[in-house]
Amino acid sequence: MFDPDGPVLGIDPGLSRCGYGVVARERGGTLVARAYGVVRTEPQHPLPARLVDLERELTQLVAEHAPSAVAVERVLFQANVRTAMSVGQASGLALLVAARVGVPVAQYSPNEVKLTVTGDGAADKIQVQTMVTRLLGLASVPRPPDAADALGLALCHLSGARLGAALPADLPATGAPVSSYERAVAAALAREQAS
Repeated sequence: MFDPDGPVLGIDPGLSRCGYGVVARERGGTLVARAYGVVRTEPQHPLPARLVDLERELTQLVAEHAPSAVAVERVLFQANVRTAMSVGQASGLALLVAARVGVPVAQYSPNEVKLTVTGDGAADKIQVQTMVTRLLGLASVPRPPDAADALGLALCHLSGARLGAALPADLPATGAPVSSYERAVAAALAREQAS
């Protein structure tokens, strides 16, 4: 049985490296990363075997974390057809695994995630990784980048459920001064919450 107020599983789809991140809202609104990492498949193995491996790992993640929702990066056109195909296949598996057990799925574009997490839809990867780290109070930037992207997807989904209310006014997670994009995300999320 899945808890509607439970954690969100973010999936950054890929066949060689599929990022995942589980984010939950604790009592008091604090956001925490319960798990993150990547699922890897062996490039030298046949495609069907790699898809089976990825499906098995994603099924295990859903069973273990019982997410209330799965947030998957929307597949957009890419110049490299081979990459687009493998990302599409991994994305399809994530959708299948969630649907099979009745977990709602949401898809977000990279720009939607950037806007939600940093307040700027054109933010670079370093800005996104920095904000994911700070929003979740992590000691260091999640590695590899696919894991940080997956956590960003989960945060994007949770933004519809009062992410702005969970942000401390000065974001003191690392003691560093608050930058302009951190101020922008807090303002953007406050506007979203008010609407």
